[in-house]
Amino acid sequence: MRAQLLSRFASVTGAGLLALTAVATRGTAAGSAAMAAEVHQATAAAVRAGHMTIYRGISFSRGITAGPDGAVWFTNTGLDSIGRISPSGQVTLYTGKGISAPTKITTGPDGALWFTNGGTNSIGRITTSGKLTFYTGTGISSPLAITTGPDGALWFTNLGNNSIGRISTDGTVTNYTGTGIDGPSSITAGSDGALWFTNISNNSIGRISTDGTVTNYTAPGIRAPDSIISGPGGALWFANYPNWAIIRMTTAGKVTKFQEPGIKKPVGITAGPDGALWFTMPDSNNIGRLTTSGTVTNYRGGGITGPESIVAGPDGALWFTNDNSIGRITTTGTPSIFTAPIATAGAHASRFGITSGPDGALWFTNNNFHTIGRITTSGKASSFPVPGISGGPRGITDGPDGALWFTEAGNAIGRITTAGTVTNYTGTGISSPADITVGPDGALWFTNGANNSIGRITTAGKVTNFTGTGISKPAGITAGPDGALWFTNPGNNSIGRITTTGTVTNYTGTGISKPAGITVGPDHALWFANTRNNSIGRITTAGKVTNYKATGISGPSDITTGPDGAMWFASFAFIGRITPDGTVTRYKVPYCGGALAITGGVDRALWFTCPGPSMIGRVTTAVTP
Repeated sequence: MRAQLLSRFASVTGAGLLALTAVATRGTAAGSAAMAAEVHQATAAAVRAGHMTIYRGISFSRGITAGPDGAVWFTNTGLDSIGRISPSGQVTLYTGKGISAPTKITTGPDGALWFTNGGTNSIGRITTSGKLTFYTGTGISSPLAITTGPDGALWFTNLGNNSIGRISTDGTVTNYTGTGIDGPSSITAGSDGALWFTNISNNSIGRISTDGTVTNYTAPGIRAPDSIISGPGGALWFANYPNWAIIRMTTAGKVTKFQEPGIKKPVGITAGPDGALWFTMPDSNNIGRLTTSGTVTNYRGGGITGPESIVAGPDGALWFTNDNSIGRITTTGTPSIFTAPIATAGAHASRFGITSGPDGALWFTNNNFHTIGRITTSGKASSFPVPGISGGPRGITDGPDGALWFTEAGNAIGRITTAGTVTNYTGTGISSPADITVGPDGALWFTNGANNSIGRITTAGKVTNFTGTGISKPAGITAGPDGALWFTNPGNNSIGRITTTGTVTNYTGTGISKPAGITVGPDHALWFANTRNNSIGRITTAGKVTNYKATGISGPSDITTGPDGAMWFASFAFIGRITPDGTVTRYKVPYCGGALAITGGVDRALWFTCPGPSMIGRVTTAVTP
């Protein structure tokens, strides 16, 4: 069991920086067909480009606590970060050198948050403004749980060397050993002025006074005790995973075991604001409630998957760590799930948008989780919930009014200010909108995939809908250099053009095959991604089509103009770069297996959404500072 606990410290780097060797291919441009490409090594300039950084969201969160600022704070163990979620559901992630496999977290007596760092054998401190400090000391070894003691210090369990640690708010560390400490796991402050902890390896409960005196309690039925808290009646309550029980122990050592139907392998436990005990059951995806008289109620569904740690929140609800998300459940049993600011949901989900915002940050859509994400060029991420619409956000663009505008699968157009205020607009004709862009007339233009139309919405919210021959499941859209809007028609393998007065022209050509993203190139032509035949297309404003096909282009989905004068595109397994003469360079994407949407940032790098869950990527160009 101790080995299992130690294995929990295995972590994945939250933001990996990787220089990649690129391979370039020359695609032959032709109106009729593309010939086989010649493969050669990339130039030195191309190799200098392609440095990738992947930013990720909530992964394997282990600890959660109510913060002194009215928010809930949690550890993001899998991605080496600390998270904060506001009462309105806005998630912010804090990263920093020194955060390594953070495990449990608690509010300290100094108004900061304190957490254990299993990866570096240290104790971390983070202020509510995000300032980090780290403390090391003799005896800190695979620290696990942490709590505030009655003496104004922080007390923690050291799983690596079977000891209990104490750290004052000035960073002074003291370590205590004692007979019976064996695999210390969870720890809490008891009603008797001592600290109580679980010994998972020898099936006992330990008590340590603030002067370091250790007492050990055993009893029939205690098996690998896990989470422990001080609960109703001043007793200790703890979860007993192996024997499917919740156990109550008085400070005198008297044990009562609750082994009722409905208690199934409990892990986390906390005292609720309703006088009951609330606990997690990750193996059965349940949250349980136990009254002091032994009545058990189970809650499941609503996104509860693999809950582990649980705490009473500042809002009178219970908050818990969930699979790659944070959950909240009211005392009447209504759950809510909150995801990370970076929470793209996989390769088979709807197209995700990303754009450079008016504030210099990147803004993106978290489709399956109904949020809009924001990430600065230094990697700080936050998210904003999108209320009121059943479908998730898709495409997004920087609007002419200083706000961000986005499409919503629930037949609406959304607007979000840089402060996070969301407004939803509905109107006749809005039907499963996909992509969105700013038109030359100062309005927003968008594609309606479900009713084969192009929509227009003013910044005041007035909606107009345009139909026309040849519009077929339109997807990507962009403002052209000729004062019209250009869009892709994957439904009939064509490129469409619509004037601001609604006149539609349709262009077909050899090589156009299920086109998706589209953008204007530095040559004043339109460039687009052909998802079905693995190629990049180009169309002039006169309608002449050229197709570029090169070895290695696989499932391109989106395209943008880079600061280096080349076109960059998102694709399965890699980010691609294509020059006006058709030379393609490929950069493999670590961790997330490719890209979905791509845009340029104010930092002269390219930013992209990943098909892998909870990831945003950044790739440099040859001219990136």
